[in-house]
Amino acid sequence: MTTAFLEGLADPAVLPRVDEVNRGHFEAAARGSLAVRECSGCGLLFHYPRPFCPRCHSADLAWTEVSGEATVLVAALVSRPPWNDLPRSAPYVVVVVQLAEGPQMVSTVEGCAPETVVAGMAVRAAFERIGDLGIVRFVPS
Repeated sequence: MTTAFLEGLADPAVLPRVDEVNRGHFEAAARGSLAVRECSGCGLLFHYPRPFCPRCHSADLAWTEVSGEATVLVAALVSRPPWNDLPRSAPYVVVVVQLAEGPQMVSTVEGCAPETVVAGMAVRAAFERIGDLGIVRFVPS
């Protein structure tokens, strides 16, 4: 499977704050991989990045690359850009997806008509590089 890279969706002036807790996720996305945290204590895979396991509270965590295959759980059609001067086309779809390996994450689905994105839809990770970091998006499988 080819890794999809997207352009022009994020505003480079307003990016997530990268720190030691989430750096691995954004660096992996810049390389075209989806990485989530894995707890060495109980084996839980989870996203969003945090400094401890939400199940057993262990701080013994590692970054694990996952397949990027996912299923849309919830889809919301957004009819305008997040702010007026962002050159992102609207409408677009914000989704909660469940990764094949279990964790859930919030993102967008690109590369299809927004009204076709529905719960149960199979999607795969796609990536937008902005400088040294990457943002995870999804496209139809």
